[in-house]
Amino acid sequence: MMNNAGSDSQPANLPQASRDTGRRAELLKAATEVSRIISSILEPDILLARTVDIICDRYGFYYSGIFLTELLEDGKHWAVLKAGRGKAGHLMIEHHHKLEVGGRSMVGACTALNEARIALDVGKEAVWFNNPFLPDTRSEMALPLAIAGNVIGALTVQSIEEAAF
Repeated sequence: MMNNAGSDSQPANLPQASRDTGRRAELLKAATEVSRIISSILEPDILLARTVDIICDRYGFYYSGIFLTELLEDGKHWAVLKAGRGKAGHLMIEHHHKLEVGGRSMVGACTALNEARIALDVGKEAVWFNNPFLPDTRSEMALPLAIAGNVIGALTVQSIEEAAF
């Protein structure tokens, strides 16, 4: 005689695994949409501005910004903010916000090392820049932007949740 014990033998975390799979499917769909929209924009300034908006809109992040590296008149390499989400982004651009390549910031380290940086809790990160324009940031990811292996800038994505990445 068969019993119904088989239905109880499913892993206890199946609902969580199902939610995780659903979330990954949503992120993949959003990534495809982001790629499609971005590939249709030819004007660089519009492309950068639209990219940061799409990242926040589709993925639900607090802030995203794009920095491009420049050698400035002081002889140092800087990551200069070229596009930023919302009022904070616009204010930082107006204030010519920049971070030193190799300096004590996620973007500075990312651009110097050509490596992604992730801070699950920015308060515990040694190279995190406490940005007064973004007081609610709890976790951050900085991704290098490179052409043929040469870093040209970085994408920063920030969340109000710890361990969002």
